[in-house]
Amino acid sequence: MSDDLFSRLFELFNQPGPVNWKLAAEVARHLTGERQPVDPWAADEFRDLTRLAEFHVERVSPFRVPAATDVLPLDARGWAERNLESYTGLVEPFAGSVVAEGPAAALFGQMTPAIIGLQAGSLVGSLATWVMAGFDAGLPPDRVEALTVVVPNIERFSVPGVEASEVRLWAATNEVAFRTVCNIPWIHDHLATLVGALAEASRIDPTKLSGLMMGGTDPSVIERAIEEAGGIEGLLGGEDAAAPRAELEAFLGAIGGCSRLLARRAVENLCPNFDLITRHRDENRSADGVAAGPIGVGPVRPELTRAGETFNREVEDRYGDDALSVLWSDPSRMPTAAELADPTAWAARVLLEGWL
Repeated sequence: MSDDLFSRLFELFNQPGPVNWKLAAEVARHLTGERQPVDPWAADEFRDLTRLAEFHVERVSPFRVPAATDVLPLDARGWAERNLESYTGLVEPFAGSVVAEGPAAALFGQMTPAIIGLQAGSLVGSLATWVMAGFDAGLPPDRVEALTVVVPNIERFSVPGVEASEVRLWAATNEVAFRTVCNIPWIHDHLATLVGALAEASRIDPTKLSGLMMGGTDPSVIERAIEEAGGIEGLLGGEDAAAPRAELEAFLGAIGGCSRLLARRAVENLCPNFDLITRHRDENRSADGVAAGPIGVGPVRPELTRAGETFNREVEDRYGDDALSVLWSDPSRMPTAAELADPTAWAARVLLEGWL
């Protein structure tokens, strides 16, 4: 029996590549729990809502709206399995952040894929337990293919005085708008640059992660080990990571803010309670204390999305109806962390550099 256990552990931890995706999947399964049934009606309804949202976002968006190859209503486990490797670009760069010195360096070098796999599984598995779809986390996936929604999470979310059907339209439209902004050609290259800068500035002390490794795939042990290491900041360590993390968060806030602005405009007549639902969702997330990602890249905080929406609207107010097209035509026009909350400072910079 013990031989079988050790063989399984060896197989689980001894996987090729910079990220141990097999271990990541195991952790995600632990976090999401057993499968939940999804009513058959959900497939047809969310497919219809997605096509309706795509049509209306297309009317107001200065960007091309990518048609979803399919619409998949899933439970938390299904969403995690479907999307686990979609966030490769957000986790793989941190493989170089695990540093050790002395005799332990070689050992921890071999363990790095498992360490990052544990963190990747924890990130995606925890997201799956509460997000309605990808827009809720605000993290652009590496690829835009089938549109996936977590039906049980949507059904659990209710707003007093608002029909559930309107909440479903709200969720579908936000996801379509988010995918639209994430599909802008240069988005992923710029995101990779910002994530790379954060990973370069971060240093994960593997000795602080010994509790993670000893705990295997038990999520309660993983969580406790992270707390004992001093939380996320304790794992990543060093003040050098603060500035690149702020720039990454500002960019993600700008993406989320722009997509929310487009979603609101797209269905302002079909979803009269859009602002009420949005406010309730933001408050709900803040009250639940949704944590940052265990490797430094986590769900975008509601206040950053709100700041991003205000910023995008300010740009339009200053420069007219075509301003969003110009703003999102080049990464150099993105606001810095300081400028996201100060559009006047941003305007001074882009005017000097030549806005048009």
